Amino acid sequence: MTIETNVEVGGLATFGVEAKAAALVRWQTADDLRNLNEVPRPLKVVGGGSNLLFTGDFGGTLLLREGPAEMRRLSATRFDVDAHMALDDFCAAVAEAGLRGAENLSGIPGTLGGALVQNAGAYGAETGSLLVDATLFDLQTGRTLTVDREWMEFAYRSSRLKTEGGRYVVLSARLELLPPSAAANVDYGNLRATLGDAEPTPEAVRRAVLATRDSKLPDPATVGSAGSFFRNPEVGAELLRPEMPRYDLGNGLYKVPAAWLIDQCGLKGTAVGGAAVWPLQPLVIVNADGRATAADVLELEQTIVSAVERRFSITLIPEVEHL
Repeated sequence: MTIETNVEVGGLATFGVEAKAAALVRWQTADDLRNLNEVPRPLKVVGGGSNLLFTGDFGGTLLLREGPAEMRRLSATRFDVDAHMALDDFCAAVAEAGLRGAENLSGIPGTLGGALVQNAGAYGAETGSLLVDATLFDLQTGRTLTVDREWMEFAYRSSRLKTEGGRYVVLSARLELLPPSAAANVDYGNLRATLGDAEPTPEAVRRAVLATRDSKLPDPATVGSAGSFFRNPEVGAELLRPEMPRYDLGNGLYKVPAAWLIDQCGLKGTAVGGAAVWPLQPLVIVNADGRATAADVLELEQTIVSAVERRFSITLIPEVEHL
């Protein structure tokens, strides 16, 4: 374990906005986490930083896990995976093994642990649906515990890990995939059209997902962003309009694409300082010139929220965590 103080940490988040932290701890084991008595509070776990916006300097301590990340096959369809493994590396491995259930999550940046905190999802799949149980470290008690899917309280882009404000660190997770004989999940977006006549094997679906993402989303390795910036709002029927796309949630609410709302407000390409709405996908805010400040991003965020509220009386909620 190493501890750095007053350190530049903007590079730990894919947005690439400059920020400093009072301390940065690079750790490998749960025992390391038990020896953090002298570092500034609060404590904040950083995974791949792909869903994080530093809104200024952080007065606490960031926890960054280092060392090799491994996955261990427990049965034909079950794996034990270190939480700091890149989610896409896991998706690639199980698709290559011919197993279904993770291929639609391909290309989502960040770690498995971060994806569980956020219940990250795409193309009709969510990370939480794969979970059997997870091993956590409780930063309050210094103990490890194993929790199941029910304990996690997964919801749309949320989990108990998220709502309890960073109390727990995900160490590893047991995940259950589906056998090759399971039906492919290709009815979301244009996946079926992208596949064409190809057999929808897990690897073929993964390629289709990656191609679809590449056609409209920026690569965070070259253009700073945090992926989808806003959640898709869930609204009552009274806010729907005839032309508005929606998905009936069956509970009196409808999920409306935030990207459509933003696009209808004519905000594609809108810029504030170095921050801009990605022209191919209005749900994404990017650090267009690499020099955007947190203030630029926050002002653009508020511009979008205000425009959508004025036109549709719908309030967009950021999916990206603000720190």
